[in-house]
Amino acid sequence: MRHTRIRRQGGFTLVELLISLAIVSVIMVGLLTAMRSFGLTDEKLEKRLAQADERRVVSGFLEDVLGQAVFRPRSSMLGKPEESSFLGTPDSLEWIGVMPPRHGAGGLYHFRLYWAGDGRSTALMLAYLPYAGLEVLPDWSLAERRVLVESVSGFALRYQREDGGAWLDQWRMGAESGQLGRVGVALAAGGVEWPLLVVPVRVLAKPQPKVQIVNGP
Repeated sequence: MRHTRIRRQGGFTLVELLISLAIVSVIMVGLLTAMRSFGLTDEKLEKRLAQADERRVVSGFLEDVLGQAVFRPRSSMLGKPEESSFLGTPDSLEWIGVMPPRHGAGGLYHFRLYWAGDGRSTALMLAYLPYAGLEVLPDWSLAERRVLVESVSGFALRYQREDGGAWLDQWRMGAESGQLGRVGVALAAGGVEWPLLVVPVRVLAKPQPKVQIVNGP
């Protein structure tokens, strides 16, 4: 009786080939998913770094221009005896301060910090004019403007006395207002709420006490 040996031809069977293709497909899907995750993570990291850098620059600038201010009442000849050189509301602030030399020509300027929008987007704005004297009210229509932060969704200002106490929504110089010590700036932009910025205010020129001259003994 003769036995015939059938030799197996070299190569893969159809089943082995299909299994190999399935394994390669799974590996490729995993690699693509990982690469996509790495790309999203890198994009998020870049966005966070850009936001942190923007916060640092804006915070430093506000600390520079808000950190030195003139507190002097304006003359009643202006028709507004309650007006002063520093007027704070919940959503805007006007003051006389020093422009840092690296941001402009330096020297005293009238500043206005506020937020404004065109119906589609809002931004934190800074308007400024060269100082023209304490008794001259600034004409903000002639002011230069700088966009500090774009896509602002929330903005609020708070004021605190030098000796501490509760935060106030407004600040106007008066006989019982005391001395302003700090300005708090709350801001939300780009869908992210910024950490509260608290700026200590150093007074450049305080109100002068009234002097009464009396003749005789």
